[in-house]
Order: sequence, then C-alpha cells, then structure tokens
Amino acid sequence: MILANTAINLEEDSVDVHVLPATLIGFDEAVRLKAYINSTSKPGARIVYGGTVIGKSRAPAVAQFSARGPSYSNPSILKPDVIAPGVNIIAAWPQNLGPSSLPEDPRRTNFTVMSGTSMACPHVSGIAALIRSAHPRWSPAAVKSAIMTTADVTDHSGHPIMDGDKPAGVFAIGAGHVNPERALGPGLVYDIRPDDYVTHLCTLRYTRSDIFTITHRNVSCNDLLQKNRGFSLNYPSISIIFKHGTTSKMMKRQVTNVGSPNSIYSVEVSAPEGVKVRVRPQRLVFKHINQSLSYKVWFISRNKARRGEVDFAQGHLTWVHSEHGLYRVRSPISVTWK
Repeated sequence: MILANTAINLEEDSVDVHVLPATLIGFDEAVRLKAYINSTSKPGARIVYGGTVIGKSRAPAVAQFSARGPSYSNPSILKPDVIAPGVNIIAAWPQNLGPSSLPEDPRRTNFTVMSGTSMACPHVSGIAALIRSAHPRWSPAAVKSAIMTTADVTDHSGHPIMDGDKPAGVFAIGAGHVNPERALGPGLVYDIRPDDYVTHLCTLRYTRSDIFTITHRNVSCNDLLQKNRGFSLNYPSISIIFKHGTTSKMMKRQVTNVGSPNSIYSVEVSAPEGVKVRVRPQRLVFKHINQSLSYKVWFISRNKARRGEVDFAQGHLTWVHSEHGLYRVRSPISVTWK
C-alpha cells in the first residue's frame, strides 16, 4: 500500500504503523507517481530499502499537526512557548498490544515509532529535569525561561525553521526549538513569584471563587490590581495587543543574572513591522550573580487596524553579553491589532 501526502502535508514524513505492508511518500513524489500511473496501461514499481539516511531533509521543522497560537483564552501570553522533537520518535511499547493498536494485530514489539505532543513533551520534561539537577534552587519559571530564551530559530543548515513551505512564525514555534545544551547556561532568567501568578489571574478577570479554587486563598483582585497598576507577568516572551484606538503600550520586565559576575548586556531589537520599539535602559550592568535588574519597553503603533479586522506582526528582543555574545537571551515578540 502506498500512502501519499496531500498538499497540506507537503514532504512531511510522519509515519504510522499499518497492518498491510505500506510506504509513505511526499506530495511532490505523489504528483510524479500519479503522473506515471496515468501515463501507461501497465505501471510497475518496486521498493528498494536504502537503509537509514541521515541529514537528507532540513530539520527541525514544524509538523503539520503541531498546535498553533495565538491563545484566545489568554492572548497576553504568546503561545506556544517552544517546540521540541515530536515526529517519528522511537518509543517504548507495551507487550500486550500490537504496534497498530488494533486488537486483531498479533505482532508484538518492544519499541515503535510515534509522533505527536506525547513525544515532544518527554523531551522538554527531560530538559527541565536536566536544568533542575544542575540548578536545584531555580524556580519552575526560571527553568522555563532558560528553555525559552536559548531556543533555536534556525535549522541545522542555518536557515529559518520552516512551517510547511514558509518560514515559521512565532505562533508556530514560539521562542524556537529547544536547545538543551544552551539551556543549561542561559545567562539571564525571567523569574516569576507565586504571587505574580495570582495577580495575573486577576488581570484575566477570574472571580474570587475561581482564584480560591486554584490557590485556596481569599484574594481581593481590586486591591491587587490597585497595588500593581500596569501589571504584566514577567514572562520570557512578549505579547502586545493594540485594541482599536490604542497606539502605545509599555511593558516592564525583570531579569536575574545567573551567568557570571561583572557582566554587561546590551539590547538588540528586531522591531515588528509597523511598530516602533524603544528600550530603557539599553545596557544592563550586573555586579554579582543572582542580582536582578528591570527594563521597560515602549511599543508605538504605526499601523491602524481596520475595525473588525485582526492583524499580526512579530519581532524579537535580545540581551547580548558584552564578551563576544557569550550569552544571547532572546525573547520573541508578537503584536496584534484588533
């Protein structure tokens, strides 16, 4: 049995286990194969196993089935956070079930090939455990920050990660593809205190009852929001929303030095199209480890979204260590006009 990708899958080779002998071909190959079949009354072919081929296609790339942003329930947080390996992953398999998962399948195997979020999640979980073992006092937010700010946005050939036939945007890859080696030493982290999450829930208009269910605390959102005017969760990515009639936004962030003492970082900004970005200060000077410094970012819209339409733009903000870019702490930016 020959399975052929449709135009939406292009050359993605996410394989499934079948009961019949089967092979999967990409969209371009499918077009050529169909043309050949239609060109003769007696088409013939054979499959020759060429062994495992390494590096034939560009990787990593965004899988067609991968979930995309933005988050409509919480648009103030850019989603996804990152992407991770999740296509054709060799995985352990139970002995009481055939690899096709069909009860009629008599085959038994210790391993199979699987794709999906269930394959990507263990990669990220393993990276988080690796970071936590190296930095046992880091908070979950610091671990997440390390993973996000060190992620790759280029593939092994040095070109932008692709999403089908186009470069992947922030709503496809978030901060990028996980890089465990770099995540062990991110230089700076965006940390978040537990109380900050409660304030964030208030900005999302959670009720007192909702927040009590989550925190088991009686919280007055009015008091919290009065004390934290203009609050924004100290997240490693930035999501800006310009509602109709709004032309400017200010965002505050705080970074903690986990790299080396006496470090200087300078900011680099790739501004989203149609937006002017200003950062103050433009240099962060850290005297010692675990020191925290804040910066502010102003976003000025040069676009005017038409009423009833939604438009997007993307960019990034990077803090670069003065010693030949020893650390590059990168945050993706999404801008939405509503």
